[in-house]
Amino acid sequence: MDDRIEDIIRDVEEEAFYQSHAYGNVCSDAKTPLYSRCKKYQLLNAVLNLVSLKARHGWSDNSFSEMLETFKDMLPDDNVLPH
Repeated sequence: MDDRIEDIIRDVEEEAFYQSHAYGNVCSDAKTPLYSRCKKYQLLNAVLNLVSLKARHGWSDNSFSEMLETFKDMLPDDNVLPH
C-alpha cells in the first residue's frame, strides 16, 4: 500500500478516536451534576451558560477565569466546575 494512503488511514483513525473520546466526555458532562446534591445544573449546561454570558457581555478571558475561580470557591467542595 502507498505510504501516503497508510498515513491518511492512520490520521483518520486517530481523529476518529479523539472525536469519539470527546463525544464521550460531552455525554458524561451532560449527566454529571455540578455538585452532589445539585438538581438544577449538570456540568455541561452550567459551563455552556457561563460561556454564553461571557460572549454576550464581552468578558475578557482573565475576568472569566477569575469569576470561575470565585464560583468554584462559593460552591460546595465536591463541585466539578472547572477553574
